[in-house]
Amino acid sequence: MHPVAVINAGPLVALSLAGQLELLPMLFHRILIPRAVYQEVAIDGLGRAGAAMLADTMWRSRVVDAPEPDPLLIAELDRGEAEVIALANASQPCLAAIDEKRGRRIASQVYGLSVKGTAGLMVEAYRRGHIQDLRGILEGMKRDGYFLARSQLLVVRPL
Repeated sequence: MHPVAVINAGPLVALSLAGQLELLPMLFHRILIPRAVYQEVAIDGLGRAGAAMLADTMWRSRVVDAPEPDPLLIAELDRGEAEVIALANASQPCLAAIDEKRGRRIASQVYGLSVKGTAGLMVEAYRRGHIQDLRGILEGMKRDGYFLARSQLLVVRPL
């Protein structure tokens, strides 16, 4: 796994809901949160999952300005995803953490970035021994309304 990760709103909110936001510093030496993502989660999402945690100084210190995204990104994705991809592209080698299928596809196929979603981050944390009950956490996230494909739950087997 890459030492640097650029994180989108979906994984921040999902990990926060699951009480697993602390996994990110365990998995990556450096975590970057584009300003548009911070705005979406901590300011526009005030009172919702993840907002209070991102307001913490530890997370605020990871907020950075992203390069101006390509017009393709602006046309196809929301501002947060576009900034994640632009920042990840400028910060290579790194991992872009994006949950939305379209954003992941553009990041990997158009920009050649390494991409993982929340479930992929959780699997990596499980493999490294940072969490024990991966299936339970993922099933809890699904019960709480977080979308996980059945195939994502099937890959979670004891290693």
